[in-house]
Amino acid sequence: MTGPTVAVHTAAMSFAPDPEAPGLARRFVGNVLAGRLPESTIDVARLLVSELVTNAVVHAASAVEVEVTLDDAGAAVRVRDADTGPLVSRGGGTELDEGGRGFMLVDRLAHTWGTEHSGGRKTVWFRLLLDDEQLPPPPAPVSRDLIDESPLRHARRMLRTLVIQPHVQATLTLREQLRELLARIVDTVSARGASIELTGDTDPITTGVLDAATTSYVLELVVDDRRLGHLTVALDDAVSDEDDAFLRLASDRLALLAVEAGMIRAEHGRGSDHDFLAETTELLSGSTSVALSLAMLTQIAVPRLAEWCAALSVDDRGRPRRLTVNHRREERTEAVHQALDSDRELRQSILAAAAGDGPQRLTATVSVGGQRSHVVVLPLVSRLRILGILVLGGPDQLDPMTYMAAVELARRAGLAVENARLHEEQAATVAALQASLLPAALPEVPGLELAARYHSASPGMSVGGDFYDAVLLDDGALVLAIGDVCGKGAEAAAVTGMSRDLLRLLIEDGTQTIPALRRLNRALLAYPASSRFCTIALARLERDGDRLTARLSLGGHPEPVLLHADGRTELVGAAGDLLGVLEQGEFELHETEVNLDPGDALVLYTDGVTERRDGQRMFGQYGLRKTLASSPGATAEALASALERAAESFVDTELRDDLAILVIRRVS
Repeated sequence: MTGPTVAVHTAAMSFAPDPEAPGLARRFVGNVLAGRLPESTIDVARLLVSELVTNAVVHAASAVEVEVTLDDAGAAVRVRDADTGPLVSRGGGTELDEGGRGFMLVDRLAHTWGTEHSGGRKTVWFRLLLDDEQLPPPPAPVSRDLIDESPLRHARRMLRTLVIQPHVQATLTLREQLRELLARIVDTVSARGASIELTGDTDPITTGVLDAATTSYVLELVVDDRRLGHLTVALDDAVSDEDDAFLRLASDRLALLAVEAGMIRAEHGRGSDHDFLAETTELLSGSTSVALSLAMLTQIAVPRLAEWCAALSVDDRGRPRRLTVNHRREERTEAVHQALDSDRELRQSILAAAAGDGPQRLTATVSVGGQRSHVVVLPLVSRLRILGILVLGGPDQLDPMTYMAAVELARRAGLAVENARLHEEQAATVAALQASLLPAALPEVPGLELAARYHSASPGMSVGGDFYDAVLLDDGALVLAIGDVCGKGAEAAAVTGMSRDLLRLLIEDGTQTIPALRRLNRALLAYPASSRFCTIALARLERDGDRLTARLSLGGHPEPVLLHADGRTELVGAAGDLLGVLEQGEFELHETEVNLDPGDALVLYTDGVTERRDGQRMFGQYGLRKTLASSPGATAEALASALERAAESFVDTELRDDLAILVIRRVS
């Protein structure tokens, strides 16, 4: 450092443990350093000492002594209070155990700092250094009356007190900036205390003492006719014209900071709302059930948007039906149900929203278990159709941003509910069509057991191409059919339905197996569809005394397995041509007779069983026969279940092909 050396100069003052101590300490430090250090450095010293004194007085309830030492390199400030133990970081975060943020600000703004513990006292010190600044010679020693500023100094301070240096401002949060400006305002007008109350903020910022003054000076914080809060300053005397002008300027500065804080909160809120809505959309888009979508919606809305939430579906006639209710406190859920049933205005609002009148904000609060709730009713709309109602309630009205988030949530929920509704309708259609392609029940035949299994590779989404049937004829014969149509979906379902119905009609009219398959082949050749190919196995079982014979005809279908009572298995039937490919003159079929003794079982299946694949391994007919051979003497139901489980568990993936199994076992 260049320039003359300045002798070390020290001043100290003690302060009682009361709310006025931080302000008095600020003035003391400011007056000691005035003219000796740059104003920007003095501002930092005031800020840090007020934070440390606040910690000592408010949090440690201790009297405090402030000592300022000035030398040629800068200044050191020591704040000494009762020893409350070492400083411990709270939760490993940015707060220390004595509360406040004073120590964190010291760490950020001071060049060096530390603590000392001695004789039951604790001292926090910090040092502010100069960078090649030429110091003026020190004035006369400082006395206690330094806390009283001269009129000239007061006037000069009023011109710059509302400007926080950029490097300090960057360190402070917006709330800390407000608190520092409030402390400067108190210093400037020699007030006893002051407070800032911002609209929507339940925690006012206060410094000094408010109730010990004779005059309370209140100014609204206004920007563009929007009231953001108010500033209250406690004075011992009536405000002067000069102080009045300063306080009006100060209120404008505070209002701008409040606007800035609101804009930042709004930006953070928008970001939070965006993340919330994105996560909500992802959750709802995965639901394929209307009831589940609405239940998830109430879970999402509470407590993020409301204290309680109800969701209702709306039918094609515009009638709402309550599906689910959620309350932040589970024991109050029943109270919400009662309010929805008994409150007339709430019910009318729900009906109005269901009728297309748009969102509804109830003018009066609704009693929910003795507590008043502000309620918003939002329709869930998709493609101009109202699909549901979302009811949000809580002790406070929704602020504009939360309300807009709720409206956007309802919009996205409407789309999700519509998708779930369409999925449910499709699943119901598929289920009904699939059921029409399978027998409602297998016939009961004395001496025989029948069992079947069916599994679609895409349940609820498309109709499978596999089918089976069992027809008991008037002459006592039993005809079993199992088939596999090429493809899936509506076209395959049409071919499946035609094939099954035509076969049943021919068989009931007395047509034998091979002529029935030939007639079906001719019909498939004439059928205008690309998915007209299919494989079919027919088995006609007839009794002749104690003899039970099955006549098998296979149209391109895998050979059935005959499971003997002793556990032996064999493939039966002669291969024939695929149906729907060859003309009648080229189409070849064969009939094979198979005898079933008591305890024997005939197992028909589709290739969804045998072609179950794990890499290079395939379940195949080997796996099928091995599974059946391990269950000799088992019932038809047990055999069908064992075969289904074995095929599904062969690979740890979902089925990629439809699966059908038909088992007939001779009991006697």
